[in-house]
Amino acid sequence: MFSGDVLKGKRILVTGGGTGLGKEMSVGFATHGAHVFICGRRQEVLDNAVREIRKRSGGQADALVANVRDPDSIEKMMAP
Repeated sequence: MFSGDVLKGKRILVTGGGTGLGKEMSVGFATHGAHVFICGRRQEVLDNAVREIRKRSGGQADALVANVRDPDSIEKMMAP
């Protein structure tokens, strides 16, 4: 339905990307060329998800620890 690189050059942040629908969407985004950043509260879950996303998609994925309910946590995640 879409060309394989429709998202090439795009960066996508998926909150709750370590499990469930967030992880599955991340696989799809990475498969179509996006560099996916997932965030969540648990580093170990995120690390496992990044490995799985990379393996299944052949694309780029990285993890950022953050709690979306905590504004300070979001600021820290987004800081350069």
